[in-house]
Amino acid sequence: MNETPIKEEKIPSYNKKAISLLITLVIGGIVLGMILSNIFVTEANDRIQHFADEFGSYVPPDFPFRVTPLTTSEIFLPTLGVIVVCISIFLLIGLIAVYFKVFVKTKSKYIAGLLFFLVPLFIESIFLVNTLRSLFVSSAIPFGHGIRESIGFEFGGLGQILVIVSLFESIGLSILLYLSTE
Repeated sequence: MNETPIKEEKIPSYNKKAISLLITLVIGGIVLGMILSNIFVTEANDRIQHFADEFGSYVPPDFPFRVTPLTTSEIFLPTLGVIVVCISIFLLIGLIAVYFKVFVKTKSKYIAGLLFFLVPLFIESIFLVNTLRSLFVSSAIPFGHGIRESIGFEFGGLGQILVIVSLFESIGLSILLYLSTE
């Protein structure tokens, strides 16, 4: 009698542990990003108010400084950028923890190489938060027309580019973290 093995179809299932870790890290990044954004908006508005207080009620027509607080539309993209970078930071912390745990068990050179890649990326993300902080207050900086727009969050500005790059980085880190915890 010739027996043929029964083929079982595997039903794809999701790694619940990885998904819960991703959700936790993303929520942590959102919370930290909202806190930092609030601090940055307050700092920018305080700087703007400082310039307004120096001149009192009379503002010369060619006054190079802004005297009105930031509007909701002006803080939306910078806030989104800080949140996305903070999500990246939390995802990098999660990846470093996962790979460090694997490295302790295996002593793999490949895993050590991944750690040497992720740690500088983490440090770069911390510097990126500070850069976005600086761009928050760029609206109060007295530059000529066009320079403020090119370093700010307007279309094609540095801030917008940093947000887009950070968004793709967060997506890639999420996929890597999910695959690394399987």
